[in-house]
Amino acid sequence: MIIHSESFLKYFSESILPAMKKMFLLFSGLLLLTISAESIYGQSKADLQVADSLYMSQSWGMAKQKYLKYLGDDSSSSLVWNRLGYCNQNLGNYPEALRNYTRSLILNPAPMVKSSAEFRTAMVYSLLNKIPEAADWTMKATLTGYNSLNDLDSLPAFANLRSWPTFREIRQKVYEIVYPCSKEPRNHDFDFWIGDWNCYRTGTQVLSGYSHVESMAGGCAILENYTSVQAYTGKSFNFYDTIKGKWEQDWIGSGGPGDRQRYYNGEFKNGAMHFIYESISSTGDKTKGNFIFYFITKDSVRQYQDVTDDTGKTSSVTYDLMYLRKK
Repeated sequence: MIIHSESFLKYFSESILPAMKKMFLLFSGLLLLTISAESIYGQSKADLQVADSLYMSQSWGMAKQKYLKYLGDDSSSSLVWNRLGYCNQNLGNYPEALRNYTRSLILNPAPMVKSSAEFRTAMVYSLLNKIPEAADWTMKATLTGYNSLNDLDSLPAFANLRSWPTFREIRQKVYEIVYPCSKEPRNHDFDFWIGDWNCYRTGTQVLSGYSHVESMAGGCAILENYTSVQAYTGKSFNFYDTIKGKWEQDWIGSGGPGDRQRYYNGEFKNGAMHFIYESISSTGDKTKGNFIFYFITKDSVRQYQDVTDDTGKTSSVTYDLMYLRKK
């Protein structure tokens, strides 16, 4: 095939060259857009870093300006909207702060950001002395996972809420959300044992040891710390199993590997906490018995343990102690 040079030059100049120019211009434009976008992103990221630094140093006014520059009109960062709200809150711009927190919550934030924005909303309403709204948002934040008790009790922003006549009820509801075991009535069956005690052999003035018994884990368990007048010590962990509907105690003492015992099937009835137990001795003999805490008065508790035979009759008393509350 023969191509005449004049025809080719005409074809190249009229068809190929304009197409190449278009491709070059398109490529150049895309390159410029990419460079521009990267430059804007880099600057935006730098603005956010500066804003966060100012936020951490509580320079609220300057942090606010940097956050506004970063956010523009359409940012989807719930965390930054939340932080902008806190800047406005600390600057006393309460209506603006509420709008920022609302914007943060609309963006479906992660639980930590959500609970923070909700709790800060409660703070603003308390500062505005709008107590029903403050109480409502405090509850929402707590349900989302914000452990608000310490802040609720101490932050100046909640002074108006704390002065409200119904604050005790509000706080109790928050407490029960934070510590759900406190709502279960049976978790309080063993509260009569909580305190500091001198432990005597029942019916005598012979001191056996001392016991410090405390509620722990938000009322989900009771921890006993026992120290004898000799060198012996031990601890027990007591809890109500809501699935079984029974109390259990796990004891471990300083007497070595064999000084462990599990008491189970615990039930408070007829003024006493009743457990049963089983154990296997080093010789393979099976031992079982009763373990009972008698609630005598608010200042006295009798702790009793026996060994029973196969018929359920007491064969011997392991120990019998009287706990007298320290004054």
